[in-house]
Amino acid sequence: MWLPNLADVAWMTDVLSRHGGRLGLAGDVVAVELLDARLTHPFGPGSPRCRGWATYLVTSKGADPVRLYVKGFPAGGDSRAAWQQDRVTRGAGRSTYLHELDLVVWRFPEDPQLPALPPLVTPQLAARIMPPAVRDLLGSSLGDGLRTTVVRYQPEVSATLRFEVDRDGAPAVFAKHLASGTVPIASRHQALWSTSDLPPELRIAEPLGADPVRGVLWTRGVSGHPLAEAVDPEQLPDATASLGALLAALHSSSVHVTGAVVVDDLLAEAQSKAAKLTRADPVIGSVATDLVAATTRRRRDAVNERVCTLHGDFHLAQLVSSVRGPVLVDLDSMMHGPPEVDLAEFLVEMALRELPQSVRQGVAAGLLSSYASAAGIEIDAALLETCADIEFLNRCYRHLRRHAPDWRPALEAALGRHAEMRSLLRV
Repeated sequence: MWLPNLADVAWMTDVLSRHGGRLGLAGDVVAVELLDARLTHPFGPGSPRCRGWATYLVTSKGADPVRLYVKGFPAGGDSRAAWQQDRVTRGAGRSTYLHELDLVVWRFPEDPQLPALPPLVTPQLAARIMPPAVRDLLGSSLGDGLRTTVVRYQPEVSATLRFEVDRDGAPAVFAKHLASGTVPIASRHQALWSTSDLPPELRIAEPLGADPVRGVLWTRGVSGHPLAEAVDPEQLPDATASLGALLAALHSSSVHVTGAVVVDDLLAEAQSKAAKLTRADPVIGSVATDLVAATTRRRRDAVNERVCTLHGDFHLAQLVSSVRGPVLVDLDSMMHGPPEVDLAEFLVEMALRELPQSVRQGVAAGLLSSYASAAGIEIDAALLETCADIEFLNRCYRHLRRHAPDWRPALEAALGRHAEMRSLLRV
């Protein structure tokens, strides 16, 4: 198949309308929403090495919406082998093979790498696999009062779910189901929580247990609101005023982590992505190439490159409000590296949010000034700019990876916000 079609809603609507019965869709398809799509080798979608996937929310007449995970292969590729392997490893093989389109389709919550997802989304089954600490928190007699909500789903990588019960004052619990081989990261979260001298500035969600057999991490919910969903964006600068102190405390922690991020490696990857953008569209690619060339020159001006414990995925959606200040709720990506990496990731993600410029500027200024004050160091401006340009290009590159029909204008618009992003880097 032509893999970019995976992100074409019109094309997928036609496929689902013609094959709805085979996919278990009840009634005529009335609405199709693209949730996410990714291509490998997006600069060469006709390559035999290219693979792709997409997630869709599909509504049929008279039925509740269902989520589909669709994996595509190039014509004559490995679609049949992938489907047969799924049937072997998962017994009943609940995927559907559309051989004429080289598509393998899973109906949520079926996922080839997340075997505990079906019981987790079913309240009665979820209650049976909860650790004792979770059951004690929610109440031993969960019954039909348990509600589950899918917060985030990344096919074959992870799924995050929220559990609540119908009882006044009852806390929420979160479960993160990870693909095989990634659960040992729970030890980092637990080690950080158990640190005897954990500073009050370092507010993290309480870990409740890990299930290494099923690949599930459990944490207590924070009784606040996700900062990324702030009802009044104008309140964000005040809500994040202590964020720099939180990040500085995390950076100074002594918890053992494995893995490190090296700025020169990130820069080499950015150079490669700029070259791929040029292959996909020379006009857009030239803008990315010029950006990376300037970043490469600026890299030489960095003079104070420290190494510390990083969060590794630091952005607004990882934070929940509390009476004491923002709380970190996800610590899956901890590693070592320069602090400017975390700062840059947060600021770039903030710059690309659809918020008033005054709000973005206020949050950024508060983060940088409070971080420098709490850490007692001077942020290396050249290194921060280097890391920010690299992260900016990474986020712009996602438009090419998605390869939706409008990827070119979307990528051009994103690249056009570079000056806005750079304005947030000044303390």
